[in-house]
Amino acid sequence: MRSSAALRIIVDENIPAAVECFSQFGEVQQVSGRELSRADIGAAEVLVVRSVTKVNEALLAGTGVRFVGSTTIGTDHLDLNYLAANEIKVCNAPGSNAESVVDYVISAICSCGNLLDRLLSGEPVGIVGYGNVGRRLGRRLSALGIAWRAYDPLLDQATEGLSSLEEVIGSSFVCLHAPLTRDGLYPSYHMLGLDQLGAMPANAVLLNAGRGEVVATEVLLSLCEQRPDISLVLDVWEGEPCFPANLASRCRIATPHIAGYSADGKLTGLRMVASELAAFLNLSLLPFAVPSSMADSAEIACDGANELDFIKNAVAAVYDVMEDDKRFRGIIGSSNRGQAFDLLRKHYPVRRELAYSALASTNPKFSAVLQALQSGR
Repeated sequence: MRSSAALRIIVDENIPAAVECFSQFGEVQQVSGRELSRADIGAAEVLVVRSVTKVNEALLAGTGVRFVGSTTIGTDHLDLNYLAANEIKVCNAPGSNAESVVDYVISAICSCGNLLDRLLSGEPVGIVGYGNVGRRLGRRLSALGIAWRAYDPLLDQATEGLSSLEEVIGSSFVCLHAPLTRDGLYPSYHMLGLDQLGAMPANAVLLNAGRGEVVATEVLLSLCEQRPDISLVLDVWEGEPCFPANLASRCRIATPHIAGYSADGKLTGLRMVASELAAFLNLSLLPFAVPSSMADSAEIACDGANELDFIKNAVAAVYDVMEDDKRFRGIIGSSNRGQAFDLLRKHYPVRRELAYSALASTNPKFSAVLQALQSGR
């Protein structure tokens, strides 16, 4: 039997194509992930969420849930110990939106004054967290001819590209992509202090597209006071969705936790979780309809006076982070920032990834650069 009306599936309303995908397994109900309660779940056996939903005993005790899937790469919102102790199958989607985050980083590089020129001229990028995102970012930077070094104490330190934290923080552009952990030998919670960040070189840029809690808000505000030459690019915040307005207003680029929000990444995460659910139910995953916005796009012709211009034009033609920054700045003064933050995410425009876009160079000399920009997949 392909599906059963008795199988109830609760899914976050911000997961595109979720109804089309999961209806093959049972009855699908869409909910607000941020406001989901135990009463909403009831006898449902399957719960599919994103990172805004804290899945723990408080949410699941007394419910019928026996499968939890998160279509996002992280697991800090899942109480893995509780799920294991109660024999609830759990899965996430590691790497699903990693290329989307890399696109965000590349767009930010293109939007921070002369940063791209400096990096192409030899100034290095520092990557904190060499997991799914960090590795893909390193690969894309190498393809573009940009030097980089990474810090990740959880990996074999003989891994190519790894350096000390001090060396990484000494880079002109530092990207934070560490998952949020609060225990173990190297917890990432508030891992970087003012003394460390204050050692960044002149006119450096600090980008955080991992988790807001990796650097305390007070540390970043103090950094703005003591080192106004350092630019901040923040996509994640302590206290989300109620982000600190005083910090957001001082950022070079500020966005509402959407670095990994490409439509391609969401669809990949959906398929990964759906495949796990199909296996859990001893079924196969059947094809399902995807939004028309995910269909092949028309060719985008790109050119430029030089390589620098070409990269900026090609990236902006697909994803311009400054559009997200503009929308976000419109809510900084809102009387209900948390609600406005979530609405920006809920109504986020369809965004394709560079690798899935029909980019084409009108000048053959830029073909290698174009290939490097789309080398993620």
